Amino acid sequence: MNISSTTNAHVTLLASLGSTLEYYDFVIYGMMATYLSVVFFPPQDGSAAVLQSFLVFAVGYFARPLGGTIIGMIGDRFGRRPAFLISTTLMATSTLMIALLPSYEMFGGTAILLLAGCRILQGLSFGGELPGAMTIVSEFSAESRKGRGASLVMASTSLGALLASGVLYALTTLLTREDIVSWGWRLPFLGGGILGLALLIARNTIQETPVFQALQQKTTIHKPLINLLKTHQLSLLKGIALTAFMAALILTNLYFPYFIPKFYGYEPKAVFLGSTISLIFVVFIFPFTGMFVDYLRNRTKTLRWTCFLYMALSVPSYMLLSNGSTFFLISFLIIQQMFIALFASAFFPILLHLFSPEVRYTGVALCYNVTWAAMATLPMGFTALLDLYAHPFIVPFILSTIAGLSFLAAWSIPETSPEILQEN
Repeated sequence: MNISSTTNAHVTLLASLGSTLEYYDFVIYGMMATYLSVVFFPPQDGSAAVLQSFLVFAVGYFARPLGGTIIGMIGDRFGRRPAFLISTTLMATSTLMIALLPSYEMFGGTAILLLAGCRILQGLSFGGELPGAMTIVSEFSAESRKGRGASLVMASTSLGALLASGVLYALTTLLTREDIVSWGWRLPFLGGGILGLALLIARNTIQETPVFQALQQKTTIHKPLINLLKTHQLSLLKGIALTAFMAALILTNLYFPYFIPKFYGYEPKAVFLGSTISLIFVVFIFPFTGMFVDYLRNRTKTLRWTCFLYMALSVPSYMLLSNGSTFFLISFLIIQQMFIALFASAFFPILLHLFSPEVRYTGVALCYNVTWAAMATLPMGFTALLDLYAHPFIVPFILSTIAGLSFLAAWSIPETSPEILQEN
């Protein structure tokens, strides 16, 4: 493939900006769970309301496999570009709709149903966004630079989380809790939706990938999902197991604004500040971890070592929080982000190459989103277990177990495997 550096940079920029906004739009709900539980759920025990709020949060993740599969099939059947634009449109409009929703006090249970409906639309969109961004950037990138491409897109998702964390830090600094519950909670969703519509206009300039154009000249897959399930079962299982660790880590980061203040005594504002600083760190470190992975030329080995180190260091890193110092809080959050950066830079190139081009978009989307749907139950599970046992080390123990699963999956995929080295 002869692809100009200008075209590659243009595609990577727009894919990354889109992932920034899509991730912001989707995770802002999780970060605001403590406020939204008051807005959308009846007055009752605080933990029960938060649990219900996280349940609606999880609904968006449950919708991801369906959305990812549908958008993925569109991407494999009709092109990466139209599938990409569909996911952008859905996310922008559904986020704007959340900003305009009535509260429980105004509409009662209907408000909860409307909120859940918007989260389902967000989930359908989000299911196709990151797999689409990774597929498009990868198919415009040389094999020796795929780690860098993946790291830039992942840096953009961290930038989205950074934007969400920064917005909430500003919100909690400038407004009282009463103001946020009354009207301030709408502002983050309103801004995200408007920016999403602006991005949709910009993404219209993206061209179809050379890989899909070449594929159209050879063959047309009318039923990519059926073909995927018939010919790539083992790849799907490996991909799901690999995705588990990264999904669990990222979702647990979204749980920290509730978990850390409750069990370690930090103010929510301190957690938002620490999250913002750690996300600034990971946005800058991601390109370097991508170059590091490309330089090593052994991505599965990087995955194995990352999982192993997490299992060894997980509990000690959580002990930093017991100090009560903001410095140790920030250090802990930076450590969590560093594991995400190392794993993700190696993970996505491997996941993409587990699937041949004619089913790649569908395969990556299905594999990625099924895992995230399962991992979306973690905040609810953590909340329920911690209410029963009140021991915060339940969290690192469960995460270390999941890391072990991904370690075994990485061990089963040697770097020299034909499924990894297959041609684009």
